[in-house]
Amino acid sequence: MRWLRRLVRIALVLGAVTIVLAVAACGSSGNPSPSPEANTTPDTTGVSASEIKWGTTFPLSQNPAAAYAPIAYGMKAFYDYINAQGGVYGRKLTLDIGDDHYAPADTVEVTRSLVENDKVFGMVGSLGDATQLAVYKYLEDKGIPNMFLSTGLAVWTHPIVKSRFGGNPDYVTEGKFLAQYIVQNFPGKKVGFLLQNDQLGIDGETGLKDGLAGSDVQIIDEEKYEAVDADVSAQTARLKNAGAEVIVAFAIPPQAASMVKSARETLNWNVPILVSGINCSDIFILLATAKDAEGVISFTFGHQAYETQLPGVQKYEKIWAKFGNGGSLSNFELYGMFVAELNTYIMELTGPDISRQSFLDSAESVCQFMCTTCPGFGPVSLSPTDHQPTEVLVYNEVINGAWTAISNPVSFETTKSCQQPTLPADFASQPKVGADADYVETP
Repeated sequence: MRWLRRLVRIALVLGAVTIVLAVAACGSSGNPSPSPEANTTPDTTGVSASEIKWGTTFPLSQNPAAAYAPIAYGMKAFYDYINAQGGVYGRKLTLDIGDDHYAPADTVEVTRSLVENDKVFGMVGSLGDATQLAVYKYLEDKGIPNMFLSTGLAVWTHPIVKSRFGGNPDYVTEGKFLAQYIVQNFPGKKVGFLLQNDQLGIDGETGLKDGLAGSDVQIIDEEKYEAVDADVSAQTARLKNAGAEVIVAFAIPPQAASMVKSARETLNWNVPILVSGINCSDIFILLATAKDAEGVISFTFGHQAYETQLPGVQKYEKIWAKFGNGGSLSNFELYGMFVAELNTYIMELTGPDISRQSFLDSAESVCQFMCTTCPGFGPVSLSPTDHQPTEVLVYNEVINGAWTAISNPVSFETTKSCQQPTLPADFASQPKVGADADYVETP
């Protein structure tokens, strides 16, 4: 069970609440820079005649690297694909990937180095709840674009901050979505929660309760665990003893899998189980075993790499084959390419006279952008009151040992209507991105 040991060590990091609080205070200490609104001089840090420099933080070494580093490599592969076509307005896109080992204290150090030493234009796609909690105020105070965070905490977009955009669906929305499934499929049943005892669990619980409010579904028990606790069999037993007829977990894969195995094997309990979106991956099935995971419900927010019949997935496969670092395309690289593609589109919308302020204005003007893998889920729209690009979800179920879509897409789109932005004069000559852009063969 090497995967289990590896993911338990990841959980140790995620549960280090006291460390997060300490480094968060460090990250926001000192005299903050003036807000971007107060600065009338365009900030072109990270931009030269030949380059736009981005930064991101990911674990590239130690235990979490194998699982999450491919997101960063997917971003880089897409930027290299754009660079092979001449870049954006003649500027190459570079991505400095800082190795933070999935440790908040290291994230503080690496982020400061990217901003203050490497002089990046902005951050994009950075990973992790605890790690990004340690630096988000620091980046906010400096007005640095902090784009499409690979984490689902509601704080990234509630309240809206001009310089920060979410990436994953937020956990509150996830909770509402899972609650909606329970109301529709298990009316009148008694439901029990397994919640990680941190902001992940708090946000998930908020969404679940909001989604169940006014229904005839009764919340009968709430069990919590610390992220350092790999075994949640005791909590699972208490859920059964409380009389739960449906259970739902806002947990990361080791504990979600422990709950499933405890229910199915130890307790011989064939209770319906729902798990948060972070578990809709092969890792969860590996830990829980295909036999025990059969029938578990979760959801996705985009097409999957195994949907190789889709033109968008085929295009990303070609990009990865030429510009990636080996192996077949996984969901992690696919997600990284989506992030990089959306970011590239915003840079093209901004035009050649790019600054941090003008880029963020363009980000808030995205209207109905159909990304390469968006068909079937819907386009991306953003606004000054909507900084969340992923607001369409699809229920999945483990069927015959694999996650399988079982519903049509359900939209939580905040931006109901929008107006297409005015395009820069040279926009049409830039590398084409989006679902209607064919793959371009490059030397």
